[in-house]
Amino acid sequence: MIVPSRLLGDLLGQIHQERAAHLALDFARHVLDLQRDEIEEPVSVACLEYMDAVHEAIGLGSAVPRLLEAEERLRAVAQRRTGNRFFLAGGADFTMDAARVGAGPMLDRAYGRGPFSHPSCLSVARQLQAEAGRWAARHRDDDADERLTARRARWEEARWQVRHVIASEPNPHGDA
Repeated sequence: MIVPSRLLGDLLGQIHQERAAHLALDFARHVLDLQRDEIEEPVSVACLEYMDAVHEAIGLGSAVPRLLEAEERLRAVAQRRTGNRFFLAGGADFTMDAARVGAGPMLDRAYGRGPFSHPSCLSVARQLQAEAGRWAARHRDDDADERLTARRARWEEARWQVRHVIASEPNPHGDA
């Protein structure tokens, strides 16, 4: 049996870090689209702007002012407080994690912090599979099994990720 999550790990292991950083953002955008109706409009707009700024910064190799401004805007519209803890509202949390795959070191340098470790594209992909599973479980039919619904959604998200990698990346062994 082909297991998409394992295949994804194999595929991502053959991809250059810069491309993996772009893919992490693509994976986050896919889940953001899935949850679009539940995410506040200012947050979703800020997430998309931030993703675009991260794509640009990865391509340039530095934390351009647009990236820093987009991150500040996203934090401003997405930050919520529960008691004495802060968290990011729907979509912003996994957007920030996906951005850290490629832009984390740039942001560390720009803010004079770190060095910190940053997530891999694979760890973000798995986080997003889990997020898709949680979302599906919350939106299942009343008579549907919650665990089975979540498992199916994780599988489908992993399958989408594998298909996206195959469709967007050149053959690592050259053209046939």
